[in-house]
Amino acid sequence: MNEIFEETLGNGNTIICIRMPSGTCYHAATPKKVITLLEKLLKNGIEVRVFYGNCDTGQCWHEENDVVGRIGRSTGTIKIPLLVPVGDSGGPGLLDHCIVRIDSREGTLYRHKKFRVGDMTLAKGNTRGYPWDVFIDNVLHARFRENSAAIKLMDFLQGNVFAL
Repeated sequence: MNEIFEETLGNGNTIICIRMPSGTCYHAATPKKVITLLEKLLKNGIEVRVFYGNCDTGQCWHEENDVVGRIGRSTGTIKIPLLVPVGDSGGPGLLDHCIVRIDSREGTLYRHKKFRVGDMTLAKGNTRGYPWDVFIDNVLHARFRENSAAIKLMDFLQGNVFAL
């Protein structure tokens, strides 16, 4: 049976959590499909790529760091899911209620119904030393020295490659 409880944080904010039979606790706003998948991934230990974003709009946040690893779990009274890099024994806590897509090396395991990366373009800029500009929805996202590095980032952010 799933237990629902409130946790008051040090800053006074309160979050509502769901404790699964496994003992893992998820944010109450986490979709059931995501919880079910994370529970499965916790058991099988395969490496995944997590896309965070706005769960109302499906818009990806374009995170580049701490998004690839296997699902682990913290210790203590409230055991939250972690994203543990391969070869490590710990990692950052998952923002499980902000997941809009989960990929394995074989393909997409979960995708928010409105998942959107945005329109990406690459343009030759005029910044000395960093002539390659990557735009997402017409907003500058990053600058690069080499065209190939810009393309590599774009492929990663769009989910065309698993890891950088």
